[in-house]
Amino acid sequence: MESLKNRLIAVILGVALAYASIVIAGIGAAVVIPADMLRPVAQVSGLLAFTLVDLFTVAVPLAAAFLVLALISKLAVKKPDATFYALLLAPVVLLQLYFVMQSQPQLLHTIAITLPRYALLAVCFYFLARSAKPA
Repeated sequence: MESLKNRLIAVILGVALAYASIVIAGIGAAVVIPADMLRPVAQVSGLLAFTLVDLFTVAVPLAAAFLVLALISKLAVKKPDATFYALLLAPVVLLQLYFVMQSQPQLLHTIAITLPRYALLAVCFYFLARSAKPA
């Protein structure tokens, strides 16, 4: 019964994080970055410039929100495990992948830009799941 309660808490908090990810992405899209800062990177690759912008304006705040929610959830759940963190992260990843799939004409471009976002979330998940293992 305790395990079911933990899973339910993880899913509810994950849905809340998914809603927060929409706000984080919206605020990240509204951040103004001067063209002078991106010009040297854009001369090498325009895709790399967009990827770096997404990394710093969306991926880092989203990973920070995930970590804060995971640390707060440790107060509600006595012993979170890797499954708990996976259920916490699953709604966010599914929602973000849904948005990626909606950009059909530019699917590969969108995947390349948002890939660091998922890589950063995967690194956060790895460290949280690793810290949850009993010593």
